[in-house]
Amino acid sequence: MAQAPVKSGHGVSRRAVILGLLGSFIIAAGEPFGVLVLRGSPMGADFSTGAAIFLFLPLTLMLNPLVRLLGGPALRRGELVTIYIMMIVAAAIPSWGFTLNLIPLLGGFFYYATPENEWAQLIQPHIPPWLVPDGRDAVWKLFEGGTRGEPVSWGAWGPPLLIWSLFAITIYFITLCLLVILRKQWIEREKLLFPMAVLPLEMSAEEPGRKLPPFFRNYLMWIGFMIPFLINGLEALHKYYHFIPSISLDASIPILQNSIHLRCSPRFEVIGLSYLLSLDVGFGVWFFAFLALLQTGLERMLGWSIGPVQPFSDPASPSVAHMAQGALLFLVFAGFWHGRRHLRDVLRKAFVGDPDIDDRNELLSYRTAVFGTLLGSLLALGWLLAAGLNLLTAAVFLAMSMVIFIGLTRIIAQTGLASYRATVAAPVFTVNALGSSLVGAPGLTILGLNFAWAADVRTFVMASAATGVKLAQETALEGRRLFWAVAGAILVTLVGSAWAIVELSYQYGGINLVGWQFSGLPTFTGNWITHNLNNPQPTQSWHMAFTLLGAGLMGIMSYVKNRFAGFPIHPIGMTLGMTAPMYHLWFSVFIAWLLKAAILKYGGARVYTQLRPFFLGMALGGFGSAGFWLIADYFTGMTGNSFTGMTGNSFTVS
Repeated sequence: MAQAPVKSGHGVSRRAVILGLLGSFIIAAGEPFGVLVLRGSPMGADFSTGAAIFLFLPLTLMLNPLVRLLGGPALRRGELVTIYIMMIVAAAIPSWGFTLNLIPLLGGFFYYATPENEWAQLIQPHIPPWLVPDGRDAVWKLFEGGTRGEPVSWGAWGPPLLIWSLFAITIYFITLCLLVILRKQWIEREKLLFPMAVLPLEMSAEEPGRKLPPFFRNYLMWIGFMIPFLINGLEALHKYYHFIPSISLDASIPILQNSIHLRCSPRFEVIGLSYLLSLDVGFGVWFFAFLALLQTGLERMLGWSIGPVQPFSDPASPSVAHMAQGALLFLVFAGFWHGRRHLRDVLRKAFVGDPDIDDRNELLSYRTAVFGTLLGSLLALGWLLAAGLNLLTAAVFLAMSMVIFIGLTRIIAQTGLASYRATVAAPVFTVNALGSSLVGAPGLTILGLNFAWAADVRTFVMASAATGVKLAQETALEGRRLFWAVAGAILVTLVGSAWAIVELSYQYGGINLVGWQFSGLPTFTGNWITHNLNNPQPTQSWHMAFTLLGAGLMGIMSYVKNRFAGFPIHPIGMTLGMTAPMYHLWFSVFIAWLLKAAILKYGGARVYTQLRPFFLGMALGGFGSAGFWLIADYFTGMTGNSFTGMTGNSFTVS
């Protein structure tokens, strides 16, 4: 059978790649400055990639239409999408994705060591010298700053940052290979929604004879846009001029004898994106989050627990967190089973070269993806072994990390959640599954250092790239050229973000910058390591039992959903648990679901479609206002105007 012709993609042009690299560098350097110095909205902290959306707004609303008006060579839609894809990949790296987590950890175990915490005896001997900067002076200047005008000691910082960057590139390459293997199953066969792809497609749409995309000519979009823009603007102006009132939409309701609080604070970007979800998915997201909240509250009220709250699983109890982790494991492996025919085709193309299987539209050939996954995994495994993990610990940790990446990528592709993280982090799961005694002191130390990319997983390259390949399919981009554009964005962002963070730290002193990365994360991680060293534990059987229970319940719910047509609750919500992002976002998903259900019931599909620009406008207005006030604060010297991300608080009363 002859292969179908490949659609010709014209978007991955040289000028698009250059502009994409420029946008990636702006994100790489701007995100650390905005978070650390301005203490503003974290625009690259989660899956919503607000930095990319904000930069895409003036490009599509003003610059490109202006070039058209002047008769110049305006960017075509495919070129715009190429730029956007490069920027969303870049947004997944500089802050909570990797770099801003990593650099303080590399020095934190030395700077925060005291006789009381005994880190000098318990942790420091197990840190390979090639993983951290050489010399006390480099570490102290990272946290306390150098003298005025003193250059960064790149001789001390360069080698460990290069080694960690090579490891990160290996992990990114593995996940991109896995994405190539799974893309057709998710996009073409299962037809996942990919809500994150809708807004950039609308913003870049073309109409013959028109300079401005139709999206920007819709008055409902601008009404939706102005709601968060005005509310956030009032709060920002209140910081400048206290006589201007700010609007508080923050609410928290104590329940179950004050054992837990229902946080009811709307997030406009979440409401806007969640409006795109099917009713059963939206219902499943908020309903199971609410159940997880109730279970956590009941356990607290009764005083029952299987152990302390797990790192990065809060506020959920460990039983709730591990049940959700079990549901995630079922989601991933059930997905492999349902896609077994496609996976068989991928392997046949990789090992046999079957000409009937077409992989020309993929980022990489199936052969490269399969062998790249295997070789990359071996390289990553070797790196972890050289760092100090034993073979079993390294294998379990790496495998669980990849399972979490696959599961979270699928969840974001199906639910479009702006912020989310694994209910049990891969390093924590590894210790629970194997026992701290088997992992050992060197293993615990290295797992702690890998918190930088495998613990507070609120964004990562695979999830952004998944949205990218959906955009590439919709705009017929050439996959092979797009891969190299994405690779360029990754390299520029790794280098640019590392440079910016170290330079800012030497200039201001890390301890004078925003708190979490330079004080919270190193002390939190060091305390986790020493707690496990001082209290050695075998395999946590209760934790594993609740993981199996969660997988079983997920299997039952999946069977019910597939067996009974029209069942209103999608089981994907069981994977979400009640981490801090869900605690902040579930109510916004509930609002979007309730509004959509009412609109469909009383207005039908036509009214739902007509109102979609209004909700997309709310999402755009949330990110647009956050970016606007970052720029305003830069020129005025104001700090603390944070409106997006879990660290932001756009609805507090000053």
